Amino acid sequence: MNKPALFGNAVCLSRIVIATCLVLLAGCVSTTDSRFVNNTNEAEALRKFTELGLLHIQKGNTVDAMPPLKRALEIDPKSAEVNTALAMLFQAENDNLLAQKYFDKALQYSDGVNRTRIRNNYAGFLFQTDRLMDACEQLRLASEDAFYDKRAQVYENLGVCYQRLGKKTEALTAYEQAISIEDTRAKALLEAASLQFDRNNLYQSGLYHESYQRLVRYRFANNTPKSLWLGVQLSRDAGDSNAEASYALKLRSLFPESPENKDILKGG
Repeated sequence: MNKPALFGNAVCLSRIVIATCLVLLAGCVSTTDSRFVNNTNEAEALRKFTELGLLHIQKGNTVDAMPPLKRALEIDPKSAEVNTALAMLFQAENDNLLAQKYFDKALQYSDGVNRTRIRNNYAGFLFQTDRLMDACEQLRLASEDAFYDKRAQVYENLGVCYQRLGKKTEALTAYEQAISIEDTRAKALLEAASLQFDRNNLYQSGLYHESYQRLVRYRFANNTPKSLWLGVQLSRDAGDSNAEASYALKLRSLFPESPENKDILKGG
């Protein structure tokens, strides 16, 4: 099965650290509960079953994910983490009704920062199923949690969501909020540069674009047809013919069939 399509470089499934899961489950060849529950602490068993299920989901193996998650649900039907994992499992299987059911349960049984993480995951599901208004609302609610450690990612995702709805002003505000929290958010930088360019705010667009190019130079991001096309336009406006030619050459070499390159070739 395919893994759920989410925003950006992945919306967090939960607090669970997969690296820890791999250590805990090293050598495990069975998903039966005898591996974990042998008159031991149920909370520990719950954690290990959930981690095992998530590990299988990460690998795209939803069939093997089901037994440990089912066992975890038997231990604690009101665990927000388990219900989230099940929601992600059914999302991966394109069973939207069951995914919705377990996301609803996860939100019902969660609170605080944990609920914020679930909202972010849930928004990814809503976005994937083209429920864009609902996705934006979940992200907006998640962004209100000032203590969420991935708040910049939430704002970046919110910008993507608003952009899909054609709400460019709201999208720009969200992207710029993401940048103010974490100024290395590549997606937010590039989209903010593009949106500011569309507004003819060339100076601000150039600042965002240069920050994006700095990430490219340090290999934290890659140039795209959009970033190179924008480089051509901003360099042309600045009267920097060398930079303009350099961006145009990269665009022609890397993305010869892109609409952006064809636009430049036509004199755009």
